[in-house]
Amino acid sequence: MQNSDAQNQNAQIKEHQSPIWVTRPDDAALRAANVNLKTGLATDFLNLFNEYIMLGELVCDGSLERAVLNDWVPIDYETHFAQSGFAQAQTVLAAYRSLDPASRQSFEKEVGTLISLILTHQESNPCPKELLGEIKHQRDFVAALISEPAPANVCEVEDAQSAIDALFA
Repeated sequence: MQNSDAQNQNAQIKEHQSPIWVTRPDDAALRAANVNLKTGLATDFLNLFNEYIMLGELVCDGSLERAVLNDWVPIDYETHFAQSGFAQAQTVLAAYRSLDPASRQSFEKEVGTLISLILTHQESNPCPKELLGEIKHQRDFVAALISEPAPANVCEVEDAQSAIDALFA
């Protein structure tokens, strides 16, 4: 699939999402579905991005042809689980839909950034290893949002870290 087609599909996914909100499943159901009780998110979503990173590394080191990266298609959290065949998908989706709207929006923004980085990487030739590093960093940030509640003000933390890094540069 061409990258512009993938971008259009990503836009259509976001455009067709309905703002569904439901009651949060109980803790036992969340545990059974591997949903983090604090964040309401499941790490299985990261597999989509981990696969791209693995393929990207193999392309960058010359083990695979570049064309393999074009098979990766952006997909949002809800669509991922709706299409996954995962037995507990409905629980995962209910947990996601029960999230505070601001938390969902913040998570979706960071996932959107990750997808944008990957789409840029798909278009780049030759394979930019430094961009793959940015993709890994953003994937790790998304993973942290799934695994633990976000700090009160992530921007302040990042700005403080940048200031500290500048002192040692």
